[in-house]
Amino acid sequence: MAILHAPSARPAPDAGARRNDLPRYLHSLVVGMAWLIAGGACFTLDHALPGEWDNNALVALSGLAIAFGGWVFWRHGGPRITAVAVYNLAFAVFIGFGGLYHGLKNVTTDPGIPLLTTVAVCFFSHVLTWMLFWGTGAPAAPRSDAARADAGTAGWAVTFGLVLLAIAVVASLAAPQSVFTVRPVGFVGVVLVATGLLRGPMGRWTVLCGSVCAVTFTIYFFYLFDGFGRIVIGTLALALLVILAHGDRRPLSKTLVIVGAAPVLLFLAALRAGGAESTVDSDGFGSAVSPMSAFAQLWQMNAGGTLPHSSGGTFFASLVALVPRGLWPEKPAGFGYELVSYLAPQLAGTGHSVAALWQGEWLFNFGVAGMVVMIPVTGLAVRGIDWFLARASARPLTTPRALGCYVAAVLAAVGLFDLVWVGGFTYMTRTGPRLLVLALLVVTTAWLTRRPMPLEAADRRFGPDAFDRRVAVERMRK
Repeated sequence: MAILHAPSARPAPDAGARRNDLPRYLHSLVVGMAWLIAGGACFTLDHALPGEWDNNALVALSGLAIAFGGWVFWRHGGPRITAVAVYNLAFAVFIGFGGLYHGLKNVTTDPGIPLLTTVAVCFFSHVLTWMLFWGTGAPAAPRSDAARADAGTAGWAVTFGLVLLAIAVVASLAAPQSVFTVRPVGFVGVVLVATGLLRGPMGRWTVLCGSVCAVTFTIYFFYLFDGFGRIVIGTLALALLVILAHGDRRPLSKTLVIVGAAPVLLFLAALRAGGAESTVDSDGFGSAVSPMSAFAQLWQMNAGGTLPHSSGGTFFASLVALVPRGLWPEKPAGFGYELVSYLAPQLAGTGHSVAALWQGEWLFNFGVAGMVVMIPVTGLAVRGIDWFLARASARPLTTPRALGCYVAAVLAAVGLFDLVWVGGFTYMTRTGPRLLVLALLVVTTAWLTRRPMPLEAADRRFGPDAFDRRVAVERMRK
């Protein structure tokens, strides 16, 4: 009887984790409060430091935002690159670096733009989000055999990844105007090749597999990148590093991201440098730093009562973003296009869009109240993507469906860079087509492999006994 009752006396597998939740939550509160206090201390620097330069607080708070985003990126998930880590890396780039750039160069279209206020709003709300939703850490580390593909599934990924990449390249060469349309196909192709190589049996030859992945990335860069959409190049590289990190016992991939962040940012800026001296993009940093100033302009307009609130209209536009405009000519425009008439009216009707951060979309829809609602929505949404990535990478990738779920989770996670940059519409229009291409491939594969085998083919493959069994099954079905 004691043996029969022994299992019920044993604690549940996650009981220890539940017991540790409270200390971990209290620890995140203490650490978060320290970051908040440090942020508040930055406001004293404008008057505490000598000199005529009055951007000390902006520079210090922006530097603190970079430090916080980088710290969470390094800490969350151990050696793995999680969705929370990606979101915080984007925060460090677009809010931290954006504010630091404007503070050091004092480049604004209007000296009255409240950059310090908006950087502070972003920083304090972001730290609160971490404290409430992400501070207790990442899901448990996967087993040693997790996210490992067998030879057959890895071969499927590499083969069809190369096919997708080839289709995208050929289509872009045959019809250069189709580059934007086929770019998601090539993106998925590169990620599939990387998954098949790095997570398959050949993954132990990291240098060789990494070299092949670098070749596919280079092909994408030269044939599917036309100078616009530099964030796509960055997110593709990050996707490869997310996959590589699942084989790391030490944070080698994260180290590569941290060390390579500045050189990559300079390289991407150099691709677009050389604009007019009067523009913020003359040095090529416009895409990275202009969202911060655009958000500040929206904040200024909202404070002056001249910003009409969309009341969720841009979020609805994000939900229907993948509906072809040819089928719905009156389909609502995305957040970036809506901003043109307010922030760049001279470019209205030209197809131009303005990036103003994920925070800017909440402000545009609901005013300051939207910034409060954004905290739980963002915290839960990013945590949900993080859970999806952890679950997809916690099991062997022995079928195209399992591998497809894993790649889909990676795509959803790295797409958070687009979300932070300009909001939900861009996230949907970039990540959505990639997921559709992947889903179509997985569903087609499943349909082809589940087709009923002809009786004669079963006889040839499995012998007469199998043929008789197949006939019996067919009769039972009838």
